Amino acid sequence: MAKTDSLPTRRTSALGIGLLALLVIGPAVVRGQEKKNGLLGPWAGTAEVSYVVTGGNTSTSALSLGTTFSRKWTRDTLLFKSYIMTSDSTTTTRTAQGTETDFSIIENKVTRQVAANYLLAGQYDRRISKNLTGQAGMSWDRNRFAGVDDRVIVTTGFGFGWVDRPRTQVKTSAALTYTVRQYVGQDAESFAGFRWTVSGDQKILDTSSLATLFVFDDNLNRSADWRFDWANSVTASISKSLALKVILRTFYTNVPALQNLPLIDPIGDPTGLFVLYPLKKLDTFLTTSLVINF
Repeated sequence: MAKTDSLPTRRTSALGIGLLALLVIGPAVVRGQEKKNGLLGPWAGTAEVSYVVTGGNTSTSALSLGTTFSRKWTRDTLLFKSYIMTSDSTTTTRTAQGTETDFSIIENKVTRQVAANYLLAGQYDRRISKNLTGQAGMSWDRNRFAGVDDRVIVTTGFGFGWVDRPRTQVKTSAALTYTVRQYVGQDAESFAGFRWTVSGDQKILDTSSLATLFVFDDNLNRSADWRFDWANSVTASISKSLALKVILRTFYTNVPALQNLPLIDPIGDPTGLFVLYPLKKLDTFLTTSLVINF
């Protein structure tokens, strides 16, 4: 006879409902705007969805959802991006109660979040010449497992298109930034910085392409405090509206956040004290997503 503690799944359900609403309502809204002029239409949008669940002896779930909405005029482009990634793990502890020949199994399940990453970003581009653009943007992100509680970055700079062909595009941009950042358990800080971005897209076949995006950020007040975000992807189209996409994303922080660790004495008893220890510098994410164009 087994006793199992049931665990709430409201967070997963809420994400599922939000995803369903996006997939059902989003395309209808965009189609309804196609006949409008000016800022309200037409917009182009994509949604990248990945969800993995394992059950049995090990229970895990991982969800990633990224959306992109863009609007282009003759000389201007407006872009909005969002990204959510969460991963939960369920640990089952079993104990036997009774005698060696007559016992019952008691199961205790504990679910905890092991990864979470959130991003909201917007950018406005103004074409100055054939290859040169002026840019301004703002972003907010949170990744508490990497020590980032809140980070807001405002950017302004210029971009240059080195290659602009039907099958190949290569662009770079340089910008000044202003960052307000708060690490978990620490006071907020603000500083001016510099951002360098390189992006490239290469069409391999009519239905597949490669893409890379490298973003380097540096703290001008402390040159050692630099980081980069590098995303490489392969996309294969299934139809006009659907595609499969594999993304390898790498985050590197040269001066990572610090975490408080409880200090124990040489015999293993707690001292009530804490020490600061840096988190790992490198984080990687590999996802396979279904891309929906609308």
